[in-house]
Amino acid sequence: MNYDLGDWERRKSALAPVLAAAADEGLIVREQAARLAEFLLGRGVGVHALPASVVAGNQPETLDTPIASERPSELEDSEAPRFIRGFHDILITIGIIIGLSGLVGLASVYAVFPAVIVLGEILIRRQRLALPAVVLTVAFILAACIAIQPLFDETFGIIAARWQPAFAGLVVMGLLALFYWRYRVPIAFALMCLAAYGTIVMSIAAVILQSSGDISILDRYPLVLAGLIGLFAALIFGTALYYDFSDRLRATRRSDVAFWLHLAAAPAILYTVITLVYWSGQSWFEAGTTAMQAAIIVFAVLVLMLIGIVLDRRAFVTSGLLSFGYAFKVLLEEGGIAQFLASTDNIGFVILLAVGVIVLTLGIGWKPLRRVVIKTLPDSLVGRVPPVLG
Repeated sequence: MNYDLGDWERRKSALAPVLAAAADEGLIVREQAARLAEFLLGRGVGVHALPASVVAGNQPETLDTPIASERPSELEDSEAPRFIRGFHDILITIGIIIGLSGLVGLASVYAVFPAVIVLGEILIRRQRLALPAVVLTVAFILAACIAIQPLFDETFGIIAARWQPAFAGLVVMGLLALFYWRYRVPIAFALMCLAAYGTIVMSIAAVILQSSGDISILDRYPLVLAGLIGLFAALIFGTALYYDFSDRLRATRRSDVAFWLHLAAAPAILYTVITLVYWSGQSWFEAGTTAMQAAIIVFAVLVLMLIGIVLDRRAFVTSGLLSFGYAFKVLLEEGGIAQFLASTDNIGFVILLAVGVIVLTLGIGWKPLRRVVIKTLPDSLVGRVPPVLG
């Protein structure tokens, strides 16, 4: 077979950085990279699209950088986040959690910051380990939240109490922006969005409290609280949809950002519905819940599950399981079915069985369900959601 080797040098310059990155990941021995490049080039293998980070070396990655180091599995669906590429990641993550816990106990929470920076330079910037990057991001923001609390008590005490949550959200957002600027971790960007939207909502709440002069207005008017939570949920969900629709094949880090945002949006949407259902001031999970209220919650959870099927996001399924179980219990009791059970303990087992059957049904039949649901959608929406694989 004859190969077109006229552009040998161009293809070699494109393939060499990829093989070097593979050597950095431990997939091949570095000494084999040059020989492997000659072997592949001699058989017509080339690289058609390179990530910016591979082409430019030290050029910072962005959310649009294609994910080249993680190989998609034909057995997995498009939602699979790039967390773990081997037990090496798990081992490193265990070491991070144990080490930082010991460091906090021996020193203080402030010692977490230099430790995260040192580990971030090694594990995120150089080795690009996904799961340790997630854990380091969470450790950084938890330490930041704990560390800034004394500042409000001592330094920022002049700020009115109603404005302190918004100010704290602004500080956290700034810290996350710096962390993302340095390490380009998708969860850091998602948390930065959450902090920004939380700051907006808490600022609106502060304005309401200040203008009304009633510090208990949110307790006395649950609909106002529901509106604020609904705004927060809508902002998160809208941003998640933006990143989902802009990367329907989930080939870039935009899909990872959408994953984390959906993980926060699903419970926020459900809690907004629960707040609206209990607008009279009654709390969820307390005695007195009516069958109608429970039915509305069940319907809301089912709608969230449908949204999850359309978007291929299982966060919408898992977020409402606890609420679904309690609502199902209320329906059993109000419907008189509970009296046929031998004891009240059996009600719990019936609920566990029902929830387990639903989860297994969705898990096993996820792709067939998606295929059926997608067929009912308009073409304009089908072209924006992830395709059904397999």
